[in-house]
Order: sequence, then C-alpha cells, then structure tokens
Amino acid sequence: MSLDRLTHYVSLDGAGGVEQQFVEFVRAARVQRRTDHTVVACGRQVHPLIRERLTEARAPVTFEKYAGAFKLPKWPATLRRHHQQRLLARQRPDAVVVWNRLRDSLDTIAAAGVERTVYWERGASWFAGDSPAKRRFLDEVQAVICNSHAARRMLELRWNYRGQTRVVLNALRPSLLPLAPVPVRQLPDDRPVTLGMVARLLPIKGVAIAIQALARLRRDGVETCLRIAGDGPEMDRLQRLAHGLGVAEYVIFEGLVADMPGFYAGIDLLVHPALREPFGQIAIEAGAYGVPSVVAAVDGLVEVIDDGVTGACIAPTVPLEDYLELGGSTTDLPPFVYDPERDVIDTPRLVDPARLARVVCAIIEAPGRYAAMSAAGIAAVEQRFVFDAHVRDALASIEAFVNTGRLNGEPAA
Repeated sequence: MSLDRLTHYVSLDGAGGVEQQFVEFVRAARVQRRTDHTVVACGRQVHPLIRERLTEARAPVTFEKYAGAFKLPKWPATLRRHHQQRLLARQRPDAVVVWNRLRDSLDTIAAAGVERTVYWERGASWFAGDSPAKRRFLDEVQAVICNSHAARRMLELRWNYRGQTRVVLNALRPSLLPLAPVPVRQLPDDRPVTLGMVARLLPIKGVAIAIQALARLRRDGVETCLRIAGDGPEMDRLQRLAHGLGVAEYVIFEGLVADMPGFYAGIDLLVHPALREPFGQIAIEAGAYGVPSVVAAVDGLVEVIDDGVTGACIAPTVPLEDYLELGGSTTDLPPFVYDPERDVIDTPRLVDPARLARVVCAIIEAPGRYAAMSAAGIAAVEQRFVFDAHVRDALASIEAFVNTGRLNGEPAA
C-alpha cells in the first residue's frame, strides 16, 4: 500500500522553528509522494502564519479538542474520544503521525489503531513530569521515529521504551538555505573576532555561560565581542550579568532577528553551551553559512558537530548548583539530560566558562584550522543534513511500518 493520506497530530500555536519545520516537511512530502496531508491541531489555535502556509500546502486543519468553536470538556472522556474517532473516520489516513506529544495521545492511538500510528520524538522525552498516561502511550505505540540518537536513548533509558525506533536526523529546511554558494570563511584580520549566539533567552540555553566566557577572553587580552540573536524572559538578568562583569559594551542583545543570513555574515564563531539540546538545529544553520560552532557535548549536539572537524564539543562538568553564582537561573530546567560519552541519563551540568574560553581562543589562534572547520561545516550541510533526504527517509519509514509492521521495512519476526 502506498502512503496516499497522512494525518498529523501537532501543536501549532506558535510560529517558531518547530512549526516552520513541520510546514516545510508537509510541503516537501507532497512534492515527493503526492501525499494528501491533514492536520489535527492539538493546541488552542493555529498561528496565522502557519495556517496560511498550510493552506498554501493544501493541508486542511481541524482541532483535537474543539468541535467548531466549542471546546470539548475532559469529562466525560468519551466526548473527546468519539470526536477523534469521527475525525479519523472522515480523513481515512493510511498513517497517523503524532509529533512530539507524549501526553494526551492515548485517544489518538485508540482512534487510529497501533498498526498505523507512528510517534515522532523531537524532545518531549526530556520534559519534566512523569504520568501513567505517558507510560501507557509508550507501552502501546509500536513505532517511534527519533530526530537523534540521543532522543532514542532518552526514550529507552529514561522511559524504558522497548518498541522499535528509527533515527531520522533533522535537516536544514529549504527556507534557511543560503541563496548563493557560501565561500569558506577566514578569520578577520582587521577587526575583533565576533562570537554569536542564537537562542531564546531561557536558562536552558546557557547564555550566561557564554557571557562569562567572553569576560574571560577579554581579561586575557583576546579582542572579542558577543552578538546574541533572541529574546526571552532572561533578558534583564543577562544584561545585569554583562554589566557586572564589565563587558556590557561587548555584548550586543539584538532581540528577534529577521535577517538571519545577515546575522551569520556578521559573526565568526557560534557558541552554544546549552544545558539540553535534543538535536541542535541551530548548529546546522550556522554551518550552512560557513560558521563553525563550539557547543556543549550533551544530548544530540555531538551528532550535529563533528568535534575537531566542523567545530568543537565541550563536555559539561560544572555542577548545576553553580549556575546562580555564574549569573544563570535554575528555573524550568529538565530533570535529566543524555550523556553521549557514557551513554547514560544524568542530571544537567554546565559547560565550564573557562574551558569554553580556552577552546574558543585555540580556534582563533589557528586560522588554518578555522578555515578547515568552515569548509567541513558547509560540506556537512550539503551532504548529511539534506532536507529532501530527511523527508524521504521519514516517509519511507512510515510507509514500511504501515505495510510490514517494521519501520525499516523488514518483516516482523
């Protein structure tokens, strides 16, 4: 059976990277397979920009918890259950894909049937909170696509998932690709080296660590500055930190940046000392523009950055208890992260700012090495993180599961 009709359960309240990735997946899948797509929105609304783009992709939207303008109550539970059954009976999909929703998905799998339900793990398994509903969903769902090896291991080690999994690495969506070939970058010799961060200003992104590293670099006589693209609730705290460290004039908070190609053209090195990162899409984006990355060796970041080749990976070693002293916050941090070196689930740790500064300095002092990293990053995006290949692999896996019961196309034992 070919994959002619696909229904997606996904939250689309915002218009961030995840939502944009989903829309471009639907567009590419329609071109590759001529598959009809329907969308069941799991939140309260669909962001107007996302709705417009789904309309352009001819992917009609319904709502999981709404019948018209009426929100279906949780009780009696049969109301929402029957609503989903009616939706899927009308849409008649060959397969149902649940995007990154461990909770509230039991009714979906009951309505669709385990034989045509695929769960796509993109970071939800890191979230705080355990519940019988999450455990039961993972007990029932038979097939999981993971956006990284780290996501697979988080499901297996933290949640004891024993079903079949397939890793389909994320890729750079077409709208983010450079419009022209990108030359290999060279370190500047007529201005200070510019570090860059692209992150929502949340404790989990480790922006305070980057500011601390910048302060150490400048104290050591390394002429650098830090440009930060992103906004968020930690803005005031981070600005106070930069002032307290005496580097406020060298830390530029740019807020939300519309011209990301222009941003990458203005930085030399991306730093991303995140505490958690199920994959690390931003490092691929930087690589597409020839910008090497220095990242935390946590979760899926080591699958994006080839240490010593496209950038550098630094193992986090500083206890989380030190975060407040370093100017960060421990609010809304995940209870666990994946340690790829030891293949274990552990509590979050911090990248040592002094180590981050030393690694950055070593790259700055080796122009030839820097240029080689830039070239390797461009090549990685062109060869490993190709969006059409990503979509093709995911669709083939889903189709194989529907037809054979196996994500990889092998017959069930």
